[in-house]
Parts: sequence; C-alpha cells; structure tokens
Amino acid sequence: MKFYNREKEIETVKNLRKLSEKHAHMLVVMGRRRVGKTRLIKDAVGGNYFFVDKKSSGLLLKEFSESLGIGLGIFVPEFANWDDLIRYIFEYSRKNHIVIVFDEFQNFRYVDPSVFSIFQKHWDAYSASSRILLVFIGSYVGLMKKIFTEEKEPLYGRITARIDLKPLKYRFTREICRELGITDEEDIVKLYITFGGIPRYYQLMEEYGLSDYEKTLKTLIFDENAVLRDEARHILVGELGRNYTIYFSILEAVSFGKNTLKEISDFTGVEMKSLGKYLGELIRDFDLVERRTPVTGGEKMGRYILKDNLIKFWFRFVYPNTSFIEMGRNELVLKRVKEEMPDYMGKAVEDVVREMMVQKLPFEPTSFGSWWNRRGKEIDLVALNEKTGEIVFGEIKWNGRGMGKEVIEELFEKKELVEWRKGRRREYYMLFSKKGFTKGAEEMMKEKGVVGFELRDMGSISK
Repeated sequence: MKFYNREKEIETVKNLRKLSEKHAHMLVVMGRRRVGKTRLIKDAVGGNYFFVDKKSSGLLLKEFSESLGIGLGIFVPEFANWDDLIRYIFEYSRKNHIVIVFDEFQNFRYVDPSVFSIFQKHWDAYSASSRILLVFIGSYVGLMKKIFTEEKEPLYGRITARIDLKPLKYRFTREICRELGITDEEDIVKLYITFGGIPRYYQLMEEYGLSDYEKTLKTLIFDENAVLRDEARHILVGELGRNYTIYFSILEAVSFGKNTLKEISDFTGVEMKSLGKYLGELIRDFDLVERRTPVTGGEKMGRYILKDNLIKFWFRFVYPNTSFIEMGRNELVLKRVKEEMPDYMGKAVEDVVREMMVQKLPFEPTSFGSWWNRRGKEIDLVALNEKTGEIVFGEIKWNGRGMGKEVIEELFEKKELVEWRKGRRREYYMLFSKKGFTKGAEEMMKEKGVVGFELRDMGSISK
C-alpha cells in the first residue's frame, strides 16, 4: 500500500540526512503503534537498522554487533558492552557518514537503562566532529517523552529534530478505502470510526481481501484468532504499565460518553479530587485523551474525549464483552455491535463531518469545534474568525431520516445563546444530514441562506 500524506515528514527526514553529511543530527520519531514510523524512516533514508527487542542485554548486543558489520560491509568486532558499540559508531562517523536507526528505542529501559547515559556521553563527546544521523523510533509515547523531554533524563536537550507522527485524517483514509474497492460512503465512515487513521489496519484489510464492514469486524477483531482482537489492550498496557486498572476504568467511562469529571467519577467510583492526576497523565504523558472546551470559551466546562478511534471502539464494544468473546460467543457480540452502532455513530461521526466541512467554510477559522452551555444546549459545529468577526453555526445529524425544518428552527434559537460578538458578527449556517433534507427544510434553508450537505456529498467535500 502506498504512503498517504507523509510528504512533509519524508522531506524533513531526507533533509536531515543531507545535513548530517556535515554535522551530527539526532532525530526522534514517536507515535502510536502501527502508524507508520518505521516505514517512514526506511523509505526516506534507509540506514543501519536495529530493532530493540525485550530480550537479554547480552543477546541483543551480539545481534547488533553482527548487524552493524553486515550493514557497513566491513569486519566489526563482537562488542563486550554497549559503551564499546556506541563509541565505535561515533568513531566510525568521524570519517564516514552513517545513518543509524534504533526502533522501539524505549525498550532499552527494560533491556539496559544505562544505554541512555552512554548515548548522552558519546553524543556530547563526538557530535561536534561526527557525520551521523542518529534516529530513535518509539511506539510508546509516554516513555519516549520521558526519555527525551524530562530534564533529569540523560538525553534531555540533545535531539536536533522531532517528528510526532499522527494518524491520517479522514480524507486520506477515504482514499485508501476507495483504492481497496470500498465505495459505500457509510461503510468508509464506519471503518474510520473503528480504525481511525492507522495505515496498518487498512493494509490488513488489503491482505485479507476485505471490503465489507461487518466481515472486516468479524475477521480482524471478533474471530477467535483475530489479529486485532487484543490490539488495543497491548497498546494500552505497553503505555500505562502494569498498574493500568484505574486508567482502564477512566478510558471506558469516556468511551461511553461520560465526558465530565462528575460523570467519570460516578461511572468509575474514583473520587473527583483524584481524577485530575490520572486525566492529566492520559492527556499530557500518553496522548490518549484530550480536553475540549466550547469554541467561544468556557474553561470550566471542559469535556474529556478519547483521541484514538480503535481504543474508543475497543472500550465500547470489545472490553465490556470480554467474557462472551472468551466463551466464543462472537456472533452475539457482533449482534450487539450492530444494534448499538447507530447510537455510537451519532456522536463519533461528528468529528469526521467537522473535519470535512472545515474545507467548505466561507472564511479561514481561527477557532473550530463545537459549543455548549451549562443548561445542556449544544451546537455541533461552530467556527469563527477573531479578526473578521465571522462565525458559522451548524448541526450534524446521522440518522435514517431526512433532516426537518425543526432542526433549523432550533439552530437559530440556540445561536442566540452564543454571546460571542453578539450583534456585531457576521453569521453563516451549515447543515449535514446523512439522509438529506425534507422539502420543508430545503425551503427554509433557501430562505435563510443555509448551506446543506449529505452523505453522498462526502466525495466532493473531501477534494
């Protein structure tokens, strides 16, 4: 499967390789598992590649010694310790340009934590005279951040470049799906809401010859030996460590739409005064949760949202049904998924639609998202420009019937509750309805200048 939307990152890596022919550079590439970090580096610069597996230090050192000799095409001694190997690499780079890649670099914390200090020592001693591009790749964002951004860590302040590789946006996964022969727009949206923008999951669909949503779920997640059955658990346990129980409870609560501190506390039984610590770590250290506030302001009205679609899906449909899955009752679980999917998609689809509709705004927004107040009123889509005083109000409906004019009437009532530059702003209105609009709604949209989109427009919106 070809690369999508990684041109900027590829250019960055290639540029660093060129620069490293004269001066040493240290690049850190981090991002969640399966997002395409390793392929990015291999396609962009190649280099001498080492995978840091969780095995004995001696065995790993022996493997790296052999791999280095093969990669350089010269005789390399079998090193007695990590200090000797790392010193050799830097000594070699004083006369010869070299690219060295350590994949899953954070695993040295389990193999031999002294490696971080050894790299720091030799980087400080040799970087001024070396011609090396040193690339550290890591899948566990929390550990990678700790290694390179905490002041007490040996490698703090040493990196010269960093890439946080993010999942693909919806419009790019839509391209992937269409390449796989999936043309049904609703199935494409469902796949994105399930797998997010992680390229490897769509590559698995290609390898298994899958193009039907329900068959994809069954094959990749709910079969007895499904390759992604425990994917989310592996990611989370790797990130959160052995003491993951409270984190799991919080993530499960958020996946069920418990988005405020009180709702999460009520769902999990964790006291509100203790939640701040855990949520702060899930946001800051692990990049699993984000806190959103209304577009027009309101810091105290923050809501907590799961960022990763697969993890969100797993907590909603897999984790609560673990007992049935272990008993082989996969068909029962799939039936539940099918029954609950419309309700789940109702909220999950909003981020997809907002991402698409931002391309159709009549101005460049300085803020974009949604709006709500303490009285339970909410507007699905709000975009504004602080400089020009322009604002868009919009609603998103994902159900089996056409949107009626009552939705438009309610939108015009709710937008009066938004105080931002009231009476001094220029307003626009946008709607998205999966099944289109009733005749009455279309007449009102024409009268009030409301722009409307529906599911069949997704292709044109994404261009």
